[in-house]
Amino acid sequence: MTIKKQQDEDDTTTTTKRNDEDEFTLPTIDGIEFVNYINEEQLDDVMRLVGQDLSEPYSVFTYRYFLHRWPQLCILAVPTDDDDDDANKTTEGVGENRRQRRPIGCVVCKIDMEDGETEDIITLEQEQTSNHNDNGTSESSDGEHPNKNESQPSNNNNANNNDGTQFTGYIGMLAVEKTHRRSGIGTVLVQRAIHRMAQLGCHSIKLETEVTNKGAMNLYEDRLGFVREELLKKYYLNWGDAYRLRLWITGGR
Repeated sequence: MTIKKQQDEDDTTTTTKRNDEDEFTLPTIDGIEFVNYINEEQLDDVMRLVGQDLSEPYSVFTYRYFLHRWPQLCILAVPTDDDDDDANKTTEGVGENRRQRRPIGCVVCKIDMEDGETEDIITLEQEQTSNHNDNGTSESSDGEHPNKNESQPSNNNNANNNDGTQFTGYIGMLAVEKTHRRSGIGTVLVQRAIHRMAQLGCHSIKLETEVTNKGAMNLYEDRLGFVREELLKKYYLNWGDAYRLRLWITGGR
């Protein structure tokens, strides 16, 4: 699947927050709350953000492919400042007794087996009935994973399952509203997504981005440590070339 992303250049220093579950500190930004995708009431927000600059519009089925199978791998950035114009544009009915402010950024990911097969970690229906913890994993009410009888990533920073299966994370979509770019939001969204996929057992993270997208290359290579793995000639529908980038995860993130 050809997934094309619009990245923002970030030049703002972010702070970090201690996660009691491990030694990693989740990055934060003043005035921005990072929330999990919950259900399809947020689908329009994701489509609005991702589609704002794309030359290749996706069908709703592309979004649902990611969001239904890996809802916990979609993270939204929502303003919390009362004087933020975008923050005052709310989305009704998302979650219990809440009026969620309109997101201004999002990242959407998935997890594949190393041989290229797609791994369904958890379905949207299962996610809605699960308890969420801070490191992005999901547990059922009895404390066990809803798909405990199926092969899937572990939640112990181990790159391999007991059966030797390796899992690779994939960043499919990253978008930040133009009015909020260059504020560090894109960087924090990706950092949180990487941490979440590492917690789910991924040993590396992959993505593709246009060769001409200097902002994305700066974000992924210079800031986050991705390396170029392959040049994909005429990868996009507009005949644009792409780089496939990979980040190797060591020691947990």
